[in-house]
Amino acid sequence: MRICQNCKTRNVDESVFCRKCGTKIEENPFICTECLFENTEDSMFCIKCGTKLAVEGKAAQTIAPAAGNRNAGYNKETAKQANASTAFDYNVYMNGSPAATAQDTKVNNVNFNKATTPAPANTTATQEMVTGDANTVGNTVGNTVGNTVGNTVGNTVGNTVGNIVNEGVVAEQGDWIYYSNSGDKGTLYKERTNGTDKQKISDEVCFCINVIGEWIYYRNNSDGGKLYKIRIDGTERTKMLDDSVDCVSVVENYIYFVNYSDDKKIYKIKIDGSEKQKISEHKCMYINVVDGWIYYCNISDGQKMYKMTTDGKEEMEICEDESMHINVIGDWIYYRNLSDGGKIYKIKTDGSCRAKVNDDISSFVNVVGRWIYYGNITEGVKLYKIKTDGTDKKMLNKDQSVSINVVGNWIYYRNEFEGRKLYKIQTDGTQRQEVC
Repeated sequence: MRICQNCKTRNVDESVFCRKCGTKIEENPFICTECLFENTEDSMFCIKCGTKLAVEGKAAQTIAPAAGNRNAGYNKETAKQANASTAFDYNVYMNGSPAATAQDTKVNNVNFNKATTPAPANTTATQEMVTGDANTVGNTVGNTVGNTVGNTVGNTVGNTVGNIVNEGVVAEQGDWIYYSNSGDKGTLYKERTNGTDKQKISDEVCFCINVIGEWIYYRNNSDGGKLYKIRIDGTERTKMLDDSVDCVSVVENYIYFVNYSDDKKIYKIKIDGSEKQKISEHKCMYINVVDGWIYYCNISDGQKMYKMTTDGKEEMEICEDESMHINVIGDWIYYRNLSDGGKIYKIKTDGSCRAKVNDDISSFVNVVGRWIYYGNITEGVKLYKIKTDGTDKKMLNKDQSVSINVVGNWIYYRNEFEGRKLYKIQTDGTQRQEVC
């Protein structure tokens, strides 16, 4: 199998040109054949799904030019001289590419082609949040649990929907932040919300972090992306499944996840590890579990947006847009619309009132309260925010900002200019600082 470095389509081994977009195929052993994630040049296994990469001794010599461009962004001196949008290959990042459907979209000579793969409700959850200048809802999932989690009592949901669809590198409970420490190979750490009392919890590379009560649930990339749990004090580390997982979402007594060991089908399992159940036959990505429904992008049907009940008995299409980075907030879904070049749209959960929010080619969408935080690809993946009604757009930094997570009044992101180190910045754009 040969993977097109441009549009990520799988082609037969004999292919010289991509059957989807016509691009000449360059060998890149660091593109995972399973989940299509592009890994760094030192990778032997895919950091997203754990699949062993087809890396040979001379792999570095055969890496695609696109990856070379991206790696230029890791070099500070190169980054100072190069436009940010040419230093990072957006086409191959995060299982999809921002693009229009009818024709190629070019920004600063970068070609964006269409991707081919990819708790009970609070009484205020039925309306779009409009309070507070920043993150008045704290670490909530779809605004369904309000401030009763993450501040004074244990969480009833493990992380926010916006964080989960952005790799889940940071989660909050009480006075603690739990995070994947890129300064220590992505291993699991915790520190207090004021930045003190930093502690290492595990030596494993962790993503999809969820925290509920005394337990942390996570995808263990040191063991092929399998589902693990560990106590918040670092004891009783336990493998829960032998399956490779993604988009892990812990809601009350269940863990919902995309099962990479079963062709990206949606599963659930109880938090004690019992009653594993497949609840969808579709190939899926970017799941949100909110108010008894699972919202997801259906790869089996052109990455259209769907929802189904958490028992899998009811399922329906919400809209026909090719979607990524969906965030369900109250009655609204905010998403990256690949059918319109990767711009941010919103639509009600019943499929009505579809509207465009911005005209930027966007990614890494994370919605909290009345603000949308995103990487503005049109401006070199700089961190921006815009209100959910499409007003008050503001640039917050000049870093290449990916994997955008939001906790309290802080935005956490990985900085491509700094080798994907974890940074944080206040939601008003002040106090930028390295976390790891």
